[in-house]
Amino acid sequence: MNVDLTQFHEIEFPSHCDIVYVLEYIKSGDTSAIPFYVGETSRHMGRFGDYVSAKFSASTDFKVGEAVRYLRACGYKVMIKYKESNSRRADEESILKTLVQEGHRLLNSLAGYDYRNSDEERERLRIRGFIDELIRITDSAE
Repeated sequence: MNVDLTQFHEIEFPSHCDIVYVLEYIKSGDTSAIPFYVGETSRHMGRFGDYVSAKFSASTDFKVGEAVRYLRACGYKVMIKYKESNSRRADEESILKTLVQEGHRLLNSLAGYDYRNSDEERERLRIRGFIDELIRITDSAE
């Protein structure tokens, strides 16, 4: 059996588990990426699986996962940029501060919720509203 590996994407195998990362979206047919979330983790790629699962009982996982799903449903490509870090929390704060100073509005600023006292559909709509506003602001700046 011959396997055609040209259909596969590749990433370099990590040598260090601590990373900081930025999620970005790209409008179809465009090349400029717009950052919308900054994070850090000691679980490396495992963290992105949490966003794919987007369990409502984990506020950040749901918030980021739903934002990614919504952006993709709206026709945007969502990309991850990451780098290894020896001080991931400090690096995350530095990236957040810089992006905000540059005028970026980030999903990090959207407050979380207590899943025991919250309505899943209401939270989904709140996240989508945030993303709609982000897209509107970005589009009007062009």
